[in-house]
Amino acid sequence: MNTYAFLTFLAAGVCFVMAILFSRRRGILEAGILSLLMFSIAWWAFFYAVELLGHDLETMRLLNKISYPGIVCTPVFLFLFSMAILDKREWFTWRRISLLFAVPVAVLVSMWTNEVHWLYYSVSELDLSASFPVQRLVHGPLFWFGISYSYVLLLLSIILIAQQYILSRGPYKGQLKMILLGTFFPVLVNLNYLFGFVDFGYLDMTPIAFTLAGVFMALGVMRYRLFDIRPVAKETVFESLPDGVIITDDRGTVADINPMACSMFGVESESSIGLHFSDAFKGIEPIVSFLGSDLSKSDLEVGEKIVDSRKTTIFSKGGKTRGSVVLLTEITERKRVEDALRQSEERLALAVKGGNVGLWDFRIKEGELSINDRYYQIMGYSTGEPVIAFQKWKELVHPEDLLPSLEEMDKCYSGETDHFEIEYRMLSKSGEWIWVHDRGEAAERDKNGRATRILGTHIDISPTKQIEEALRESQEKYKKLATTDMLTGVMNRYSLDELLKTETDRSKRYGIPLSLLMLDLDNLKTINDNSGHLAGDEALKEMCSFVQSNIRSCDHLGRWGGDEFLVLVTNTDLEGAMKVAEKLRFGLNSLEPKECGKLSISIGVSTLLDGESDYDRLLRRVDKALYESKKNGKNRVTSLI
Repeated sequence: MNTYAFLTFLAAGVCFVMAILFSRRRGILEAGILSLLMFSIAWWAFFYAVELLGHDLETMRLLNKISYPGIVCTPVFLFLFSMAILDKREWFTWRRISLLFAVPVAVLVSMWTNEVHWLYYSVSELDLSASFPVQRLVHGPLFWFGISYSYVLLLLSIILIAQQYILSRGPYKGQLKMILLGTFFPVLVNLNYLFGFVDFGYLDMTPIAFTLAGVFMALGVMRYRLFDIRPVAKETVFESLPDGVIITDDRGTVADINPMACSMFGVESESSIGLHFSDAFKGIEPIVSFLGSDLSKSDLEVGEKIVDSRKTTIFSKGGKTRGSVVLLTEITERKRVEDALRQSEERLALAVKGGNVGLWDFRIKEGELSINDRYYQIMGYSTGEPVIAFQKWKELVHPEDLLPSLEEMDKCYSGETDHFEIEYRMLSKSGEWIWVHDRGEAAERDKNGRATRILGTHIDISPTKQIEEALRESQEKYKKLATTDMLTGVMNRYSLDELLKTETDRSKRYGIPLSLLMLDLDNLKTINDNSGHLAGDEALKEMCSFVQSNIRSCDHLGRWGGDEFLVLVTNTDLEGAMKVAEKLRFGLNSLEPKECGKLSISIGVSTLLDGESDYDRLLRRVDKALYESKKNGKNRVTSLI
């Protein structure tokens, strides 16, 4: 056996073993595609190795044809793998995958029928100049068509992985670096085979190069445990979440942490990811203890804050622990209200137990209302003061509450109900409105069923009402926090995304135009560097304040992510949206210079096109338009359709 055939057999064996190993990671898209990629390389390498052992041209041609499915499928599977590791799962449809394989199938057919037309290989003959025979092939036009398609896929794979490498952080950067290095190597070796920069005769070393690439990818995957645990949310979702999220693997290493969690504990995500949780949160005992415990829920006291912490374990399909996800919600305000409510309930229980409930006895025929001492105290009067009679009672009830209260009492009086319960405001002796709860029940009735005497209780519920009001305000506050960008006060990405869905549906249903502006404050990094981040924050707030004041009430401004803002311009076509954009750009330029200098913005504009069922393409266009504005000198408006 010659050395080249032995090395190629070895490469085929390595790829086949890796294909088997990755095929066992069921339910993981990336592992499945990587397994198919390794199997394609193994197929290619194995039959090429057998071809290198051949001695007659017909046998070698046949083995070359058998190896070709692996050759044409390898670039396709590499491209699909790059899409999978970038989490482009929505891209994987049967239609798109079928289109990807259309050219390889055509290439395969043309290669298998080469002896009919000789357009794939114009020459196929034995070369006996080396120590063993090899097939000398002269490539025809159909070969160059197929190889061009393969190189397009390889180039796209490299570009996609390189872009993600630049944007990634922590251990994921190292993972992508390994995969990127592995992708480059076979490209260089194959180019040498095609153009002969280094003379290997007519030997194709590409299968061995792809095997080394597969080893690099496998090392990147296994070393950084890509398939063991992945971030459960994208960066954009993390940024808009009102709650903190920490993800750890089964060894306690922090795999991801969102900005809200960083803010809660005063740590940086870049320095925390990849560290054991005890090092990442060093000195913050509550979270370290919780992460190291078996507890699934706990309220953590972090400084003056109280954080509701809930931990969920992540399991593989085989039941093996892969890590955990911790959801963190600051509940300081809620705890305060709950404590106040609990204390109020305790006071109420003591009041009832101690006889602190007002009692009243109303004899309807005589018009007499008798009350106990506690009733007097609730109203701020001294016992025995001749001020509480039925007519006087009606004068003391708040005008808004009088009619509803009398209606409920009348139902009991007429026999429609046997009792009533009402809450209303009464004017105390001090002139303050107090909330009271009255419960009355008919004690005596005449022959017609009408009540002649009603007994009841009278309780001061002002503290409870105050707590209910506090709870309502707190709920409104939490709702605002969940839908508002904390810095600028405009809508955050979550609420903006919901509004985009609604407006897109409305636009398609009624055929009305919908346009988008994407804004970016120019030179924000320069402002931050020269004047500090506080000045940069003030510049963003100033921009948002100006934009909010200069758009219609039916238009909406929100922070989309980072330093990018969106304006939904409803019922407006592209021409109208361009006018709005120019008005905003010119207006901001006209403002008096701030401490950090004059402000300017770059704007991208686009509109929803006929036939677009969602806003994804619209967002991509407006983002590209903004990019063009920034690239062409900033402080300008660019539209794209």
